[in-house]
Amino acid sequence: MAKRIAIPMIIFFTMSVSFLVARSFRVNQIPNGDNFGCVNCHVSPAGGGSKNAFGNIVGASFLSSPGASGNVVWGAQLAALDSDGDGFSNGVELQDPNGTWRIGQPQPGNSSLVTNPGDPTSKPNVSALGDEEITADKYVLHNNYPNPFNPETNISFTIPESGFTELSIYNIQGQKIVDLISSELSAGNYRFSWNGRNSGGAQMSSGIYIYRLSSGNVSIAKEMILMK
Repeated sequence: MAKRIAIPMIIFFTMSVSFLVARSFRVNQIPNGDNFGCVNCHVSPAGGGSKNAFGNIVGASFLSSPGASGNVVWGAQLAALDSDGDGFSNGVELQDPNGTWRIGQPQPGNSSLVTNPGDPTSKPNVSALGDEEITADKYVLHNNYPNPFNPETNISFTIPESGFTELSIYNIQGQKIVDLISSELSAGNYRFSWNGRNSGGAQMSSGIYIYRLSSGNVSIAKEMILMK
């Protein structure tokens, strides 16, 4: 009887340890990941279980392969997203705004300024970010409104100088859905609306979409949710 009880307990313990170890290596696959450890992606400090907003995005689109063995693919696209919707991109929160850090390199930025990209209550102190992040004469991509939306949302942005500018919509797999604008624009403030349709006029399904502003040498992206 004791053996019958002991064997399932051993199996459960082994699976639990494997589950935690399998994912703990990902902490070091994002810049300054040690600051928050497993909480970068999970609700529980112990790791595993429910994922937060950043963890959901990573799991859906930024792993080298599905499942526990996949590595986090950190780069410009993941850095540009604002996973938790707090107004700051993942890259800004992790002190690597452009997503240029790679595994094995020294940790970027200032470790004391790192915040949790999956927790909307954990966000940078604006006064500590420096002029590049807060000065009004820089490129700015605002949060879309409303968000979540159905059937239409507004997207506003500011460009400080004239230049070829694109505002495009992508699905969560990174495939372009439609260009809202793709032409020369003068410096100024702009607002465009998206009706939830692709370039062919087909209505898109509910889900997370990415809107990206590209102008000059700058590219900024944020998330929005189409909810029917």
